Amino acid sequence: MKHIAITDKGSRPTNQDAYFVGDNLYIVCDGVGGVAYGDVASKLACNSFAEYFKQNPSDIYDCDFLNNALQFTVNKFQEMELQHPEMKGTATTVVLIAFDKDGAIIAWLGDSRLYHIRNGNILFMTEDHSLVNDLRKQGNTDETQLKNVRNFITKSLSANGQHEFSFHGIGKNEITQGDYFFLCTDGVIENITDELLCSELSAQNTLEDKAQKIFSLCEGRTRDNFTFQIIEA
Repeated sequence: MKHIAITDKGSRPTNQDAYFVGDNLYIVCDGVGGVAYGDVASKLACNSFAEYFKQNPSDIYDCDFLNNALQFTVNKFQEMELQHPEMKGTATTVVLIAFDKDGAIIAWLGDSRLYHIRNGNILFMTEDHSLVNDLRKQGNTDETQLKNVRNFITKSLSANGQHEFSFHGIGKNEITQGDYFFLCTDGVIENITDELLCSELSAQNTLEDKAQKIFSLCEGRTRDNFTFQIIEA
């Protein structure tokens, strides 16, 4: 697998995004806005998942494995809050993909996304855990109302551990050379449509060129931090 990762604070004074790149594990997190210490939360989540994977090597990453990794991470958040009461309530989104001998598994909480793209077409994308998405599924098309709640997420990772992962599995035969897996925070989606993302990833250029073009589309335009990873199969 080839990969590249970029993070930037965008128009914000601090960067509350974080990412992790491992041998077979890729993570993107976005500290929840409006809650203190979001930067701590996103980094703690990345580091805790990475630690669990390192401590528990496996040939197969299934839902049970990732649920255990999630609980391990929740425990880390609880320990942090006990040691630092001022950090109580801190939370983060998380989206990750873990590759194993049978393919890959995707897990997420919140509105950070993962796309599986082939030849300019989206084969799969995560479904945002957000109020906007819930309202749209209920048939609400009032763009003014949707705009007013665009920053509300319905699931996140925090010490209370009340939210469970959503999962998507990909078989080994469903991953083809030249496929792209694109992980990102919502600061990227603010400026790049699905169609534009597919176009950029299908361009005949290097992985570095693709990343630089996506960065340039976000730089100076997004109101939020922005982070993305591109993985090329």
